[in-house]
Amino acid sequence: MSSDSRRIPSYRRHKPSDQARVIISGRHIYLGKYGSPESWEKYHRIVADRLNSGVGTGVPVTNGHAASPALSVSEVLVVYWRFALGYYRKNGRPTGELDNLRAALRPLRQLYGSTYVQEFGPDSLEVLRSHMIDQGLSRKVINARVNRIKRVFRWASKKGLVPAATYHGLKAVEGLLRGRSKARETEPVAPVPDADVQAVLPHVTPQVQAMIQVQELAGMRPQDIRNMRTCDVDTSSDVWVYAPWTHKTEHHGHVRRIAIGPRAQMALRPYFKPEDPTAYLFSPKDAIATLRAKRARERKTPRTPSERAVKTKRNPKSAPGEQYTRTGYANAVKKACDRACVSRWSPNRLRHSCAVKVRKKYGIEGAAAVLGNSLGMVAEVYADSNFELAIKIMREIG
Repeated sequence: MSSDSRRIPSYRRHKPSDQARVIISGRHIYLGKYGSPESWEKYHRIVADRLNSGVGTGVPVTNGHAASPALSVSEVLVVYWRFALGYYRKNGRPTGELDNLRAALRPLRQLYGSTYVQEFGPDSLEVLRSHMIDQGLSRKVINARVNRIKRVFRWASKKGLVPAATYHGLKAVEGLLRGRSKARETEPVAPVPDADVQAVLPHVTPQVQAMIQVQELAGMRPQDIRNMRTCDVDTSSDVWVYAPWTHKTEHHGHVRRIAIGPRAQMALRPYFKPEDPTAYLFSPKDAIATLRAKRARERKTPRTPSERAVKTKRNPKSAPGEQYTRTGYANAVKKACDRACVSRWSPNRLRHSCAVKVRKKYGIEGAAAVLGNSLGMVAEVYADSNFELAIKIMREIG
């Protein structure tokens, strides 16, 4: 493909007819009323098709079926989204899968929203995938988003909204293989260097310090430490047992138990709330109150009359919450990394750090026990003995 064929043609206006148009290889392709959503959708589809094939015909790619009156892709997505809003919920809350679906379906709606569903075939899906590659997405992210799009068509096929042949055609599109596509490759998730963890701790609140330390020592996921409550922790033994009230794999019927050793216990004790056992241990509201109290204690000059005259709003729009959100916890760590002048790392990598340390000393079975993995064995048979090993390990190093 020549360098000229990769040039993105402009979205233009034909003033006499007030239509949008695009010029491909000297051919003027009219897209509909200038500025309309339909014209932009057709423009994006033609550009994606051009970048994928180098030709750019301006004609919607089909899977061989003749177009007939039916639902459009956008109409199917509206129906599916109503289903997803109710299905992807856990304990009355929307799950992160909704955000993943939204990101996957956005380019589908942008490029093929007005296309009839029976016209969306394997070639169309490959054009859409090439569009994702051109956006700079990694191979694994692209494969995950394409699989979500296939899942939508599978659901719509079961509901009779999409011809079965359309879904089976999309199934034929295989995932991108490592080294066999132009998609960007990513490095495996690595543990956080101990020096970087220690450098960050002075730059976060005491609550976030404890979250980082406990998460790394016990091999928790970020959501496990954010969801921690006093009532969920059994402190009757020398090694505490934390049973999260919600966790990642509960919809598969899995039970999650986390062993907490002496070092993690020491970090947790100041944040237990026996007076309100269902309250979250780590709260931005508590962190702000602690910070303000510290500033008040360390203040060397009296408050000015204007400061004393300021009244606290009863219902502020951005009041600190009762629980750290996923982005709130991650952003606190990233900002601390910047202040400490170390490479940014996310809280999820602390789980990998724990796994590496445990595996070096106790082998892969020990790491699986601490992280709550079953190594592919029968979960019901393996769970109890596996957790006993986790108890032993945390008693020694946790």
